[in-house]
Amino acid sequence: MYRVDSPGRVNLIGEHTDYALGYAMPMAINIHTVLHAMEDEQIRVYSQIFREVKEFSLDDIRRSGDWADYIKGIFWVLREEGHEVGGMKGILNGDLPIGSGLGSSASLELAVLAFLNEAYKLRLLPIEMALLAQKAENEFVGVPCGILDQFIMTHGKKEHVIFLDTDTLRHEYIKFPRDIQVIVFYTGVKRELANSAYAERRKVAEETLGLLGKRTSKEVEEAELRNIPSLYRRLFGYIVRENRRVLEARDALREGDVDTLGELITASHWDLARSYDVSCEELDFFVRRSLQLGAYGAKLTGTGFGGSAIAIVDSDRALSIARTVLEEYQRTFNWEADYYLVLPTDGVAVRRV
Repeated sequence: MYRVDSPGRVNLIGEHTDYALGYAMPMAINIHTVLHAMEDEQIRVYSQIFREVKEFSLDDIRRSGDWADYIKGIFWVLREEGHEVGGMKGILNGDLPIGSGLGSSASLELAVLAFLNEAYKLRLLPIEMALLAQKAENEFVGVPCGILDQFIMTHGKKEHVIFLDTDTLRHEYIKFPRDIQVIVFYTGVKRELANSAYAERRKVAEETLGLLGKRTSKEVEEAELRNIPSLYRRLFGYIVRENRRVLEARDALREGDVDTLGELITASHWDLARSYDVSCEELDFFVRRSLQLGAYGAKLTGTGFGGSAIAIVDSDRALSIARTVLEEYQRTFNWEADYYLVLPTDGVAVRRV
């Protein structure tokens, strides 16, 4: 029997830049998908969250339109890439909330992949696992995600965030300040529009690069957007500005300048809200109120349209700020919200139990 702990993630800054091959600054967080599993001839997985069993054969892997697709996609991609594996019998649980904008789908994919890698001695490197999981989500599940989630979940490092060039996958570990904590606030708003809106924005980004004759967003200056259609100019303008903010945030974090980091994070949120149209009233409420209560910076994290937001705060004030915002939020909105106090952690890990 093996136990796999696969982390969630937050992105401190650099949302919606990975599919334009830009910069991001994510961190793996210490809330996890947990998989207990062993080798078997078939695939049978029980989810304690959904309280249901999914069972299928290695010889009949087809999409079913539910959470099992993320498991099926991993078996599918391994076979596509020529890796021979058997089945598994497992139980899924953990404290990473589903559909919260914290990377739960990628976390599940990597929990399964890490188990198979260990149990069947595939000897896959972390970068290989990240790329395989991304391919499974793109080509089997049908979500055109970038590499960010899968990369941070395989490369996470305790007490560090990662500055990531999503084009070259070159990355730098940067120490996270010891006296700072991240509040993750789950709004309870289900991201019903997220997949279709995400796909639309990715399409605009790719078409903008084509119009400009550029390969990556890193090569684009905002002045170059003047002569393209207004929708493309507005959406891609955000990506160009966000790339610049990520570079500035990297420099600030290297110097331990939390004030500047917070200002950049907050600027990112309002650009996401006003230029990229991916925020909502609930996310904006959290950002405004946490800043009023003393956060250095706050923003939505992940795709947007609900899900979660983050705030960076002094560790000794994190709990009181989170509780206050939650109480006020619940008086204002009729959603089942929650908060998590998180720190940077290691990537997906497997051990025998």
